[in-house]
Amino acid sequence: MEKVLQLLNEMESEGLIRRYAIGGGMAVMFYAEPVLTQGIDIFVLLPPTDEPNIVLTPLYDFFQQRGYQFRGLHLEVESWLVQFLPATSDLEIEAVQEAIEVTYGSTSARVMRAEHLIAIKLQVGRVRDLLHVGMLWQQAKN
Repeated sequence: MEKVLQLLNEMESEGLIRRYAIGGGMAVMFYAEPVLTQGIDIFVLLPPTDEPNIVLTPLYDFFQQRGYQFRGLHLEVESWLVQFLPATSDLEIEAVQEAIEVTYGSTSARVMRAEHLIAIKLQVGRVRDLLHVGMLWQQAKN
């Protein structure tokens, strides 16, 4: 996972993204007992553009230029499945802007705060999301 975080930090320093935060099941693990997750959900704030649609092609090109390929809908990076989710709702934007700094190995990264994870997971409402909400409610200390 550290390689994924290093690449995200590189994308941010190059201006491909303005800011990112880890969300989803992977983020839950920073607050509660480990959970089974299929990949890393990366919520991103994109630079302003004249495009009327959200375009993620530059993000995926960045990884593909470094030799990483798609596996289904995700990029496979060092055996991790990575998915980019543009932060578009007010809640998602706030979650990315207010994400906390963490260190994973020797790499700095940002993870959504527990209260944002709970709110987003309640909106999504899948069974596994509701299980994560219970875990976060009981175990999160931040």
